[in-house]
Formats: sequence, structure tokens, C-alpha cells
Amino acid sequence: MAELLKPEFLDEVCQVVKMLGHPARIKIIEHLENGPATVGQLQQTIGLSQPVTSQHLRLMKDKGILSSQRDGNIIRYSVTNPITLKFLNCLRNSQLQQD
Repeated sequence: MAELLKPEFLDEVCQVVKMLGHPARIKIIEHLENGPATVGQLQQTIGLSQPVTSQHLRLMKDKGILSSQRDGNIIRYSVTNPITLKFLNCLRNSQLQQD
């Protein structure tokens, strides 16, 4: 029999899955996988307005998926939750299997 998932781990995974249930958030994570970025950089990449991009970033930061670093008036966001990047890789592997 396969080992059961620990409740604490399952809770963390569910939070990540809920947050990544929006295509724009997945696009943000894909961009941040290459390193920290500002709201403006992310906005250009995903094609959403600054307020909408900021809202997605705030939600993911509040759930512990992202962190931010302030440098003067510039804020750079980065991925802090390793489960997030593993989830992204699972999605990529699933896509490859369908192609």
C-alpha cells in the first residue's frame, strides 16, 4: 500500500493548488521561475493591468507562495514555496505526455 500523505503536507499542497487555479497566476509563476521580477515586468509578460497583476501577487504572497524584496521604491517578487515549482513541473510533464 502506498504511503498516505501527511495532513500538514496535504494542507500546504491544497493551498498551492487553490492559488494556481487561475491561468494568470500560473503565468506569473512561470516568469518568476527564472528569477525575481517587478510588477511592471510581470504585467508586460502576462498582459494584464497593473492593478490586476498586483492583486494576483498579493494573494499569492499572503498564502506564502511568493515573497517580496523592496529596493527603494522597487519591489521584486520571487517564488518561495518549493511545492509551487514542483507543481509547475508536474503540469509540464503532463503536457508533454499529451503531445
